[in-house]
Amino acid sequence: MAATLERLERAECLRLLATAPVAWLAYCGAGRPEMTPVNFAVGEGEVVVRTGYGGKLGAAAADAVMTLGVLGTDPATRTGWSVTVSGHTRLAGDPLVDADLPQPGSWVDGRVITIAVAIERVSGRRIVRPDGPTSRPGG
Repeated sequence: MAATLERLERAECLRLLATAPVAWLAYCGAGRPEMTPVNFAVGEGEVVVRTGYGGKLGAAAADAVMTLGVLGTDPATRTGWSVTVSGHTRLAGDPLVDADLPQPGSWVDGRVITIAVAIERVSGRRIVRPDGPTSRPGG
């Protein structure tokens, strides 16, 4: 039997999202789609991203909608999963407003800005093989 694609429930998507070390962040910058790897942390209703100055910062300041995506794969079994989160963004880091906001680590030195992507839309898929394992990295 062939592999099938299973839709994941919101709770499973958010659980898997939290297991990924790095995500891809997609946004519109300078009139064209952009996508870049980012460090992130999952907060209460938001995904928190660290970034330097540039397109992501400008998009967040303009309340743009961004999409963050993660995946886990097992090439040996040809299974895997993916999760995307989309929502409006905001500049974060105000100590009075964002005291409880999780702070993702940064793999890059230098000045970084914190932006938050609201978890407004969540989507996830998993490749299921009836004759073999289902990929469940992170759990």
